[in-house]
Amino acid sequence: MRVDVEGRTHSLGMFQTLTDAKAALHIAKADAARGTFVPPAQRRAAQQSQAVRVQTEALTLGEWAQTWLAALEADPRRSPATVVSYRSVLKNHVLPELGEVRLVDLTTEQVTEHLAALARRPSRRHPGARVNGVAPNTVIVLRSRLNAAVKARAGGLERFDFPAAAKHRRVRPEDDDGDVASPEQVRAMTEAMPPHLQIAIPLAAWCALRIGELLGLQRRDLEHLDNPQRAVLHVRRQWNVKANALTPPKADSVRSVALPAALLPALREHLDTYTPAGHTAPVLAGSRGARVSQTALDKAWRAAREAAGRPGFRFHNLRHTGLSKYAEQGATLAELLHRGGHTDVTVALRYQHATAERDRALTDRLSRDISLPAGVASPRK
Repeated sequence: MRVDVEGRTHSLGMFQTLTDAKAALHIAKADAARGTFVPPAQRRAAQQSQAVRVQTEALTLGEWAQTWLAALEADPRRSPATVVSYRSVLKNHVLPELGEVRLVDLTTEQVTEHLAALARRPSRRHPGARVNGVAPNTVIVLRSRLNAAVKARAGGLERFDFPAAAKHRRVRPEDDDGDVASPEQVRAMTEAMPPHLQIAIPLAAWCALRIGELLGLQRRDLEHLDNPQRAVLHVRRQWNVKANALTPPKADSVRSVALPAALLPALREHLDTYTPAGHTAPVLAGSRGARVSQTALDKAWRAAREAAGRPGFRFHNLRHTGLSKYAEQGATLAELLHRGGHTDVTVALRYQHATAERDRALTDRLSRDISLPAGVASPRK
């Protein structure tokens, strides 16, 4: 069945009965006379577009979260621990309240109220703390997810004004004595650890290891321990507590660092006494030869720092201590980046304050030996 409107012929479609065809033709001619005729093909396209739009805009935050996380998991540049952490934040702090909200319906006010509610929750790990650490992590995850949704036009979302969020505030109590320990304090912490874990403290400090890198060390990663000129430690993996597995170290952190000669006797004794045989045996092992858990190491560490008089000193600060002392020896920025396994220059720069202080002290000593002829600074006539 066809109809001519304004010099153009339009198909009205196929009909099962002649009566239906005549009725459709009558309606089409009446619409044409009123100037309201819409070609059937155009009307069908509009209906299909509307159906697609309705289906697209039905996408909820929870549904988009699964798509987003799957994309992160497939990205080789993403650490498995990061994905695990993001999934945990979404599951526990976002989806229970916002998971059923459509992306196109989400408002800045809803996100603001949600983050404020999270910030008011008391900290479980640090009772009495002014902040709980939950809201800042949620900000990072939720902002990333919504930015990705806008970029992909997911759920028809074309823009979203994320609320201004406060900067990450410290949850743990401050250490009144700072985040650098003296060599004497590092030794006291070492002596306060259980014998099979004592080596963990000097390794973390003087080789600038992250706790995951320390727990990931295997016998084969320590070479030439009988030769102080060649003794080396290889950082090839980390124990990833979130993934509950050995994974590559933090991005671009694979490295080899020289072992201080002062550590070698204790390190050889530890390997002979506490590390099981075999190239892949964990350096830090329990009585049954299995890798020491981070929980067990942390428990021993807390007692040791208390005994050493530094109850607020974090395990990660051992790494900061070692890098600061390394900088005092005159290490360049490139050398600090390598030893610490850093990729961000601004992070490594924090340790160079020690280099600047050392430079000032040496300059002051130099100044005492400088002698200038009388009148050198006198103005010329």
